[in-house]
Amino acid sequence: MLTVEEITQIAGLDLEVAAGAGGLAHEVGWVHVSELADPTPFLEGREFLLTTGLGLGIEPDEQRSYVRRLAGHGLAGLGVGVGFGFTEIPPAVVDEADRLGFPIVAVPYEVPFVAITKAVYRQLANEQLAHLTRALTVHEQLADAVLEGRGLQTLLSIVCNHLGCSLALVDDAGRVVAERHSGKRVSFDGALELPVALHDETAMLKAARDGRGFEEYDLLVLHHGQTALAFELSRRRAVGAAELRLAGDLLEDLEVGRIEEREAGRRMTAFGLDPEAGYAAFLALPSNGSGTERLRHDLAAELDRRGRAHLSTARLDRAEFLVTVESEEDALDLAGQLLAATEGMRIAVGRPGRGRALGRSLLEARAALDTGGAPVVSYRDLGSLELLLGLTDASLEAFVARVLGSVSGNARLLESLTALLEAGGRWTDAAGRLGIHRHTLRYRMDRLREQTGRHPDDPKDQMELWLAVKAHQALEARRARLA
Repeated sequence: MLTVEEITQIAGLDLEVAAGAGGLAHEVGWVHVSELADPTPFLEGREFLLTTGLGLGIEPDEQRSYVRRLAGHGLAGLGVGVGFGFTEIPPAVVDEADRLGFPIVAVPYEVPFVAITKAVYRQLANEQLAHLTRALTVHEQLADAVLEGRGLQTLLSIVCNHLGCSLALVDDAGRVVAERHSGKRVSFDGALELPVALHDETAMLKAARDGRGFEEYDLLVLHHGQTALAFELSRRRAVGAAELRLAGDLLEDLEVGRIEEREAGRRMTAFGLDPEAGYAAFLALPSNGSGTERLRHDLAAELDRRGRAHLSTARLDRAEFLVTVESEEDALDLAGQLLAATEGMRIAVGRPGRGRALGRSLLEARAALDTGGAPVVSYRDLGSLELLLGLTDASLEAFVARVLGSVSGNARLLESLTALLEAGGRWTDAAGRLGIHRHTLRYRMDRLREQTGRHPDDPKDQMELWLAVKAHQALEARRARLA
């Protein structure tokens, strides 16, 4: 901004500082001319006021009051035209201005006020143009950094080095995403906060400077920074979404077994994973109503902190991971650590493996997730179902056809049989769960015996029926994934 001292140095005006030299650094926002005894109702502050002295008054007390009014209202300074009402600046004005540090400038008789206003406006316009040019340079640097994908740290560096400040980008959960400082770190207590808006959330750019606030030009540069950061976050989100889709495709192909060993290794390598290392499937289910993407993000950050290589995606109902592990015990220990570090979830672990064998690990983890409500479950909780997961689709289909026959296509009978088996043969409990009368359930099980030759009351039939139901569920799950 233009200062009073810079106005006195404008060539050709021959202005002289008459008093209040301590205020020459006052910034000038505008120039105004007034002969009123009290012009302050028409002024906003930071004006450089020009007067011929008609409003100064004759008595020293009037003159002192005039200077106090202007200084108290926040004016930048006063230019008095000599040779009109006064041949020189009155002593009372000089004395009060020196006491207040309020600059008084003597304007020669032959210098018209319009010459001063034109010169000052020209200077202000040049200052503004210079600021806009500098800000445009910063904007171009930020745009280049975004286009080249140089990342959040680079964007923050461009802005904080230009303004000499500390910057931090904080996500909507209050976590610091990136942070940079032009020199010594400045505390962000009471920092200026500027929103960086995305489609469905808002990050916050915090700016702090030691001992100084942020002026209009600084805010312009910070605005350019906000825009660049929003573009970069959107770009990262788009890239991240594409990577998540590709990761989800790989996990799906592994689970349904439609990928060869060599192809599995190649695609894992593309994600930066060592195909020769051991991995285990980790499936996390949110239990506090939070979204699966938020859960995936939190677990991924925790695995990064622990130095665990991983691949992840978010499904509608769960987050899926392949995580590098050294052994079965290591996988189970890690699951417990993740549960302790991340609230509001259940987690299931599959058997460690490599390559195509990770498909079975994913199946085991998903089946384990359905076995009960324990916070951590694993393939060790599957029992006989673990055997079924190792069979091919053809083997499972043959077993279901032999035991259930046409009942496998009868949703009502199959649902009733499943409910009765899961209730441990307690007819009243199973009927209540189904919302039907106990006699209706018995009637349906009689129809089951007619079509399969088996009845859940018969001990020798119970296990076969149970395994057939689980095999049918495994087949349906695989088909759903394939679809």
